[in-house]
Amino acid sequence: MANVQFGSYAPSEEPKDDIQYVYYTREGEYLGGIAGSAKIYITTKDKYDQAVAAKKWETVNDESQLVKYDGKALIHADFRYIAYIVSHESGNADIKELRCVAFTSHNRSVSTNKTWRALLASGYSSVPNKKELPDKNDDKSKLSRYAVLDVCFGVKDITDGAEFWDGTDFLAWGNSETNPYNKLGQNKFDEYKFVEIPKNIYDEFVAANGTSARYKDKGNHDDKTDKGTHEHITKKIKKPVKGPDGKQIKGADGKPLFEEVDVPDRIKYAVPSSDFSDQKYWAGGNFYYETGVKTTNGISATITAGKSIFWKITPTSLTASTPK
Repeated sequence: MANVQFGSYAPSEEPKDDIQYVYYTREGEYLGGIAGSAKIYITTKDKYDQAVAAKKWETVNDESQLVKYDGKALIHADFRYIAYIVSHESGNADIKELRCVAFTSHNRSVSTNKTWRALLASGYSSVPNKKELPDKNDDKSKLSRYAVLDVCFGVKDITDGAEFWDGTDFLAWGNSETNPYNKLGQNKFDEYKFVEIPKNIYDEFVAANGTSARYKDKGNHDDKTDKGTHEHITKKIKKPVKGPDGKQIKGADGKPLFEEVDVPDRIKYAVPSSDFSDQKYWAGGNFYYETGVKTTNGISATITAGKSIFWKITPTSLTASTPK
């Protein structure tokens, strides 16, 4: 036995994973599986149906089609949560806008060293009552998942590194209108040293947002300090008529008396605000507004989609020509 040599066994490949997880098509269609799974795989409907019939999950558990985030398997709960926020931050079932929101929020999570889910769970997203996106196959749900999968599979970022976005309020308030919160202008003009928008992006952004926007009037504007050209719209309501004792007065017929009064209802803003028609901000052919804020970075618009515009943070102008 001393001269006997024992061979060593080395498997030619890793054993197949035959556990059932959860499955989607690359375009975001939900196929089925175990909700809350630790893994998500991409496959086709035909392959999934065959796996179900044969009860052989190894045929659809292809590691090259494993959905990953930050180099690790993205769990189903996180995938659905991210997709829910992306869906509700977007207006319509528009794959361009959904992709922009997905890439932009992911970019911000990377730059702030937060997980994608943690960022979207924070005040970064204003979506109320945040939860997981149900596994339904309506168009917007599928496209929302499609956009998230684009990020996970390393598709080229169509926002070119954007980290924030704004909607109609940016155009409506500019830096010259008292906004509904009784502050001057939109916050980006207070946070960055310049605001820059290439003309082609600006034109598309304006065209998508109509000619006016209305917001709830909180009744907090002061006529003496109100800035801009916005219009306060009132509505009539019936208000109890009260006597000196604070009790409602009754009429001769014994019924409580009411009077009609005007109360604040909406604030109507022209879109765009006057800042955007001031030619001094277009001297280089693009919109370029130096805010005077003492900070390192400005923002430059890289794309518009839906009714939103997406911003890249940059210390210098990104357009070909900038006013001197």
